[in-house]
Amino acid sequence: MRTRTILVGALAVGVFVIAGGAFVSKMFEFVMTMAGDEVAGFGAVAVSTYLLGMLPLLLLTLWAVTTGRFHDIEAPKLRMLELDREIERGGEIGGGPHVRRD
Repeated sequence: MRTRTILVGALAVGVFVIAGGAFVSKMFEFVMTMAGDEVAGFGAVAVSTYLLGMLPLLLLTLWAVTTGRFHDIEAPKLRMLELDREIERGGEIGGGPHVRRD
């Protein structure tokens, strides 16, 4: 399990580095377009839209990572498949926090 954790962490860091590099490159391109005289202000709307669209996603991802939301991402899928099998067998769905037992 330790090797898998290291591998997934390294892959995540690699993806963030590549995506971050592309983001920085595109932001630099937009800033240089805005600073140029030939098309003044062309990139202003694009930069602000890009930043406003990216910021909530970044904050949501950081919140999810820091609160442990990605700890066991397979559990909901397995639970859904288990419930589906119970329904196909004709049994009642049970065991979840949404079920009241009196």
